[in-house]
Amino acid sequence: MSSLPADLVIWALLVVGTVFCGISLMGLVIFPDTRSRMFTAFRATAIGLGAIVLAVITYGYSQLLSVGGDQYLTLIIHTLFLVIVLAAGTWMMYRIIRERTHGEKPGSADQPPAVPEHGSKDGE
Repeated sequence: MSSLPADLVIWALLVVGTVFCGISLMGLVIFPDTRSRMFTAFRATAIGLGAIVLAVITYGYSQLLSVGGDQYLTLIIHTLFLVIVLAAGTWMMYRIIRERTHGEKPGSADQPPAVPEHGSKDGE
């Protein structure tokens, strides 16, 4: 059995996660253009899934402390691995969408724009 404070934290995180994922869904339905839809979906879903993942990790940690056993430690490790994979995929999709909407290539913000030199043979 888990303790009452742990259960309250878990339920609060699950409610927050569900609310933010619902806001993300409403943003996808309500907003007219693709850019605002993607902004809402990316931000609200990231917060919602983060809260749900924290709820799973809190549950696993509270069970690990109260009952013991390796299965709860395995639950925490697998959840963290899943979060890393999903975060990497989401970041790549964000970069692809940013490249398509803004027309900038990945890494172009880090490099200064190329300026042609004066007096070069190509410019004459």
